Amino acid sequence: MTTLVRLAKRSQGLSIDDFQRQAGADCDWSSAVPYGLGAATQALTLAGAYRRGEPACDVIDELVFDDEASVARCLADAAFRRAWGSELLDPASVACLVVEEHVAMPGPVPAAFVKNYELVTKRPDLARADFDEYWARVHGPLAATIPTIRRYVQAHLSPGTREAGTAPLDGLAITWFDDVAAMRAGTRTEAYAKTRADERNLLAGELPFVITTERGTFPRGD
Repeated sequence: MTTLVRLAKRSQGLSIDDFQRQAGADCDWSSAVPYGLGAATQALTLAGAYRRGEPACDVIDELVFDDEASVARCLADAAFRRAWGSELLDPASVACLVVEEHVAMPGPVPAAFVKNYELVTKRPDLARADFDEYWARVHGPLAATIPTIRRYVQAHLSPGTREAGTAPLDGLAITWFDDVAAMRAGTRTEAYAKTRADERNLLAGELPFVITTERGTFPRGD
């Protein structure tokens, strides 16, 4: 499976409430169906995350396809590109990634949950293969020991994206928690401290994160 991810900020002048009210209705991915779209989700930044200023993004859309070739064919479709370029989004803020999931910690998603995305940028002196290997085989298992995490997935760049060398990020670390309180509790553990200390071995610097709630946008339940 290959996932097309879109991270973006809302259009300038659009309030948070108005954006979140309209965002779900704006996700018409029907033009992607002929290219093998299997499922799509939309993660909206929690309202409480805005208390400390503007977060890294307001929305993260994930569209799951059979393979990377299917994503490429879909992105070449004019109808899909029109849907992808929503007027609700600030065009200058949109970042797109094509990724493949590495499940670092399997587990069911709780019925009620928060989903945390960490925006990963590798150390510039690390070769891509070395970074991917360390992230998956060393850092991932370490982070998976944080006791309040319910599920942990690393989104690694797809082979074609790695070869192109134009991706705005080097991947996403995605974790699920029962709630924000559980997420905060995890930061007070020894496992969390060890995980943060290990970040210097693979990351370029600070690790921006976005705490979200998620809903399905394809197939629609209504």
